[in-house]
Order: sequence, then structure tokens, then C-alpha cells
Amino acid sequence: MISRYHLKRALLSGTALWAAMLLLLWLSGQLLMWQDKQTQQHEFSEFLSDIENMLEEHGFEHVLQEFELEDEVIWPEHEARAHLADEGWLVAVFEQDKLLFGAETQLTASPTGQWQTVSLGEEGEAELLSATVNLSDGLRIHYWQKRDELHAHRSAFYAQLMYWFALLSLPLMVAAIACVQVKRSRALQALSEQLAQVAHSPDSKRTEVATSNSDIITLSVAINRMLDEISRLHGNLKTMSVGIAHDLKTPLSRISNRLQSMYQDLDDPTILEGHIDKASNELAQVINTFNNLVRLNAIESGKHIQGFKTFDLSALIDELAQSYLPVFEDSGRHFEVSIVPAVHCHGDKDLLGQLICNLLENALEHSQPNAHVWLRLQSHTQSALLQFGDDGPGIPVKDKAKVFDKFYRADISRGRPGNGLGLSIVRAICEVHQAQLCLLENQPGAVFNIEIPTRQALSN
Repeated sequence: MISRYHLKRALLSGTALWAAMLLLLWLSGQLLMWQDKQTQQHEFSEFLSDIENMLEEHGFEHVLQEFELEDEVIWPEHEARAHLADEGWLVAVFEQDKLLFGAETQLTASPTGQWQTVSLGEEGEAELLSATVNLSDGLRIHYWQKRDELHAHRSAFYAQLMYWFALLSLPLMVAAIACVQVKRSRALQALSEQLAQVAHSPDSKRTEVATSNSDIITLSVAINRMLDEISRLHGNLKTMSVGIAHDLKTPLSRISNRLQSMYQDLDDPTILEGHIDKASNELAQVINTFNNLVRLNAIESGKHIQGFKTFDLSALIDELAQSYLPVFEDSGRHFEVSIVPAVHCHGDKDLLGQLICNLLENALEHSQPNAHVWLRLQSHTQSALLQFGDDGPGIPVKDKAKVFDKFYRADISRGRPGNGLGLSIVRAICEVHQAQLCLLENQPGAVFNIEIPTRQALSN
């Protein structure tokens, strides 16, 4: 059953469409009738030109023969109007203001061919073209021509067409639109029922509509995409909640234990100082986790884009690499740096610096003590290729798909320091710079490729 709302909508839509089509039909009819009048008016002007030529070439008598006035006939008013109704034309020849031949009528004639509407008595009204031709010796000819019967029939046909269209089209149009509305309302009702089911199982249920209506299909697809995104965000939220719980539980527990130990060792300053130092380190780890979360949220919000500038990426990488070189040497690792000079990119210098530091810290943390670690920068046509790699054990295959997720750590026991946000921040920085980040396959260790677009590529 169609609802009252949809019925009202169908009536309004049908009436509006009917009125628009009626107006269009009326305008089309008026245009065609105007063209008919223009055609007859053009033919009328050509006829008058022929009369003037006839006067010049053959004289006045020949013109009278053309109008069948050689017998010097004068038609009174009623005969003149009857002649106009039957023959479709009327003529009157004057000398000064005296009628010599033709119609004795009250009809006026314009100097140039103009349309006028006159009454022909029982014949009804008629549209006329009229004109005045001035001759020599004070003579002039008034000529009237009725609208062509074919054009008049066309005008009547257009009027009948408008009448029948107005009479028959409205109910048919409303019925057709009502039928469409019924189908549409059924599809929307089905979609609404499916959404009610989705509300109970948003992670597993999706909408499926059996309709040919492209708008409803598009709506269903958009809803499913929204549900997929909501599920993804919900999954990320659960992962982040679990990650925060895991990363905060241990240090907070240790801080609690330290506070209890401090209470017990208040009389021994040396032991108390040790408790304070260790509690401070655990608290710093908690604060670092929250700082990374705040930083990650700020990066993902995209607000840094407004501060993007073009800068020398080669100089930035070289400066950071030199600062980390002693750290790698002290840890027993070999650090190789290969940088193409004068490579410029458009972005946030501080964020890209943080990306480089995070990946270098990742290499320090997860590579073997005697590992070979490298950092390379190459210049491509529309991008700069940045590569970080090591020849360590690499990342297990089962962990590669999740290594950039928030709080994900391959070390299930979480025995290593860290909070699992380093590579998440790297990915967020890449996304805000429209950079392509990938973890290369079939490598002896962990090799990250980052392709950073140049200013020209970003502007496209």
C-alpha cells in the first residue's frame, strides 16, 4: 500500500510535470502558429510587390482585371464581408477619399501589412492582413487578405490538442508517477527493514536491495561503505583500547608497587631514591604513550597540510643520519648512508624528520647487534624514494599485514620497551603527504620503501 505521504508526493509531482508539459506544448503551438503567420505575411508582401510591378509594366487597367474589377463593381458592406469570407480577400480602389471600385466597408487598411481581427457576422471572427498601395494621380488601393484556411485549421488543431492533452494526460501521469512511487517506497521500506537488522549486527550484516532504482542502489552501496568504515574504526578502537590497557597496565602496576615499597623504605634514603628513579622511568613510559597518541591524532587530522613548504629533503636526512651515526657505531651496527643531494619535496619538515627518526629507532631496536643498516635517498621523475633497511631477522610473514596498526607488536609478551605506535605514526605521516609506504617482500631483513611526491605531483 502506498502511504499518504507518497500519494501526496505523486500528485504534486504529476501535477508539476503535467503543467510543465502543457506549457511546453502551448509554447510549441504558439511558435508554429507564429511561423504560419510569418509565412503568410511574407507571401502577402510578395503579392503586393507583384501588384506594384504590374502597375509599372501593364498599367491600372491590368490591375483591375487582376482583382476582377473591370466592370467597375462596388460591393456594399454585407456583400464585402461575404466576399471576404468566401474568397478570402477584399479590395477597394479610392480616388482621394472617393470609392471608385471594390468594397464599401468600414474595415481599415494599414500602410504596411499588419494583422487585425475583425467580425464577419455569422461567419464569426477572422484574422486579416491589410495594406495600402498608393498610385499616381491621387489613386490608392486598399487590400485585405484573410488568414489562410490551412493555417486556421492548424490553429484549431493545436487548440484541440491542448484540450485533449490537458484532459487525458494528468490522470495518466499521476498514475504513472504513483506506480513509480509505490516501487520506490517498497524498496525504501525493504532498505529500512534491513537497516533495523544491521543495527543489531553492524559488523556482519549489510544491506541488499532488489530494485532497478539507481538512486536506492547508490544509497545502499553508500550505507554499506559507511558500515565497513564504521566496522574498521570500531576494530581500530578495540585494538587501541586493548593496546592502551596492555601498555599501561604493566608500568602502572610497577609504579603502584614502587609506591608501596617507598612507603616501606622511608627510613633508607638510598633505597628510596632507587624506588623514585624506577617509578619515574615507568611514569615517563606512560606519558610517552599518551604523547604518541596525541601526536598520532594530530597527524591524522591533516591540520599540518596548511603548513606544507618546499624544503631540501637531502639536507634533512643527512643531518639526522649524522646525529644517529655514533649511536649505531656504539651499538656495534654498521650504518650505511647514501643520499642524492638537492632532492626537494613539499611537506612538513618536522613530520618527515619524525618519520626518519622513528624508522631509525625501529632499526636500532629490532635489528641484531652486528647488523648492517642502510638509509638511501634517490630522486625519481615526480617523487623521492626513501629506503630504510637492515639484514636482520626481518618481520614474520604473519605480522607484516598488521605491522602498521596502532599498538600492534609482534612481541606478544611485550617484553621489549615501546608502545607499538612508532610505525603507526610513520604510516600516518606518509598518508598526510600522499606518500606510498610499503614493506618489501622476500628481503633478508626489514626493508621499508617510501615514495614521497614532489611539489608538482602533490599539486596534481
